[in-house]
Amino acid sequence: MSKIHVLDTHLTNMIAAGEVVERPGGIVKELVENAIDAMATTIDIKIIEGGMQLVEVSDNGEGMSADDLSRAFERHSTSKISDTDDLNAILTFGFRGEALPSISSVSQVEATTNNGDTGHRIFIDNGKKRDVVRFARNKGTTIHVRNLFLKTPARLKYIKNIHYENSIIQDTVQKFALGRPDIAFSLTLDDRMVFRSYGTGDVMDVFHRIYGGTITEDSRRFEASNYDFKIEGVAALPQHNRSNRYAIWLYINDRMIRYPKAQKAVVDSFRRHMPTDRYPIVVMKITVDPQLVDVNVHPSKWEIRLSKEDQLVSLIQNHLEALLSEGMRPQKITIKPSLPEQTDMRDALQNAIIETQKEIYIEENFVKNTILSSTFDDESEVTSEPVNITDMPVIDTPIFTHDYRVEEKETAFIPQTPYPSEPKPIEVLIEPLTVLSQLSGKYILAQGDAGLYIIDQHAAMERVRYEYYQDKLLNKDVPMQDFLIPMIIEGRQKLIGQINAINEVFRPFQMQLEVFGDDAFVLRAVPVWIDEAEVHEFVNEVLDMFETDKVVREEDVRRNVIATLACHSSVRFNEFMSMEAMETLVEQLRHTQQPFHCPHGRPTFITVEHNQLIKEFKR
Repeated sequence: MSKIHVLDTHLTNMIAAGEVVERPGGIVKELVENAIDAMATTIDIKIIEGGMQLVEVSDNGEGMSADDLSRAFERHSTSKISDTDDLNAILTFGFRGEALPSISSVSQVEATTNNGDTGHRIFIDNGKKRDVVRFARNKGTTIHVRNLFLKTPARLKYIKNIHYENSIIQDTVQKFALGRPDIAFSLTLDDRMVFRSYGTGDVMDVFHRIYGGTITEDSRRFEASNYDFKIEGVAALPQHNRSNRYAIWLYINDRMIRYPKAQKAVVDSFRRHMPTDRYPIVVMKITVDPQLVDVNVHPSKWEIRLSKEDQLVSLIQNHLEALLSEGMRPQKITIKPSLPEQTDMRDALQNAIIETQKEIYIEENFVKNTILSSTFDDESEVTSEPVNITDMPVIDTPIFTHDYRVEEKETAFIPQTPYPSEPKPIEVLIEPLTVLSQLSGKYILAQGDAGLYIIDQHAAMERVRYEYYQDKLLNKDVPMQDFLIPMIIEGRQKLIGQINAINEVFRPFQMQLEVFGDDAFVLRAVPVWIDEAEVHEFVNEVLDMFETDKVVREEDVRRNVIATLACHSSVRFNEFMSMEAMETLVEQLRHTQQPFHCPHGRPTFITVEHNQLIKEFKR
């Protein structure tokens, strides 16, 4: 007797449902995609009990005939493709013919449709299909999915609570609305409408409905293209960010996707403008020849394979970095009006400052062996020994002379060399400021026409130092120092063949690795401005990036090294400064190329506008 036999249709549909119907949000995604493929301009979604009791998707699309309605619930039946050539250039959302039969195999499905001539209805109970009957309705299609996983308890127990499932569904519908702003969407959760878009075709209108007026006001449209790709969308300025990557929404040919390389390109573009543990809010649509995209990777259709992805990554990074450089503006502080009237205004302002600074924490020192770290953790071990800038191995005189021999609590910063030593024509992005005082040894308070400026002294000096070192050290040759004993980096056998590419990364720093044996490199000299104790960690960080196939951009490596150097040579938090030192620092910050953020992405200052103070004082 043969051991191998062909599975029946119902069983294969249930197997497929394990991938297609992971949770109610997956059902919503599949049904909405079918509605979009049917040329719908209005799509209404209704959910009860997180989708476990009911998922209803109704559209005004083309509808189906009686034969098509019955055939739509058969496995691998679709109107989207017909031969292999179609599979190589997919322009529709659906094409596999698995969603409807998979959904109907683990639930009770009722579908009603009208193609403009006649209306029909079909009912399927966990894979058991009933006859199609006539039914009166307007043109379009409505699908009701009830009692999901009722007969598959193993799947049912892994469904999260109702609020979690509702949040997944709402996120999915909002992504559809942003990807197709020309379609009107509505979402009702347990008889309460929680989201609606009106199909105006304006992506900013949908963006406003999702993120609100404040973030929308501080957002920028963008558009760029090269020979193979076109990108367009909306990016919020860096002061509006999230603690995870979920606010980076990507689409390719209007299909919502998860594409880590493009997502990383977006994050890298924002990295110099926000802390490493924060992530931007970006909606990006990518348009490309469908023959360069393979969407037939997984039944859920979230994953893709893409040709010429390096060109796409370069386009994203170059354009977003240019957009951010042009669109920067100071971060504003908003004081909540719910404070008690008897609360002293000075305390209210202080509380607002503390709230804003919670996510802008600046360590007193960074770990000395962290040169190329892509993150700077708050828990980092700090050094208690102060940095004497006059002892640093730099070629030219540093910007300040920091005298730690002063016994008073105030630090004597004596300006030695204006920044830069030979001023270049540069646009001043901050208005003239008058320094008022220092707050708690941490912040410089200054006033301008816009209002009160609260300047983070450490972050501000980091920005000044960063641009100083970039100009003085990277734009010309610097002396080298030889190791008494050459440094050996072992255990790198996989990278021996990439020695030329690795040395291209080290070339701007005048460093060169040599192959040493079968699995090691040797380094014989380093620039005098890189501390010898930090070189080993720096080199290993770069090699780790090559081992994990990360894109090692020369600019990123250069920026991180100089940022660490700037941090070690800047005034610390909880360190008092003289009025002269504060005035010099503020003036030099005004004349930097990018004064709004330190090299690690933290804001250098925030503002409290005059009209906000007037409002709080009820003038």
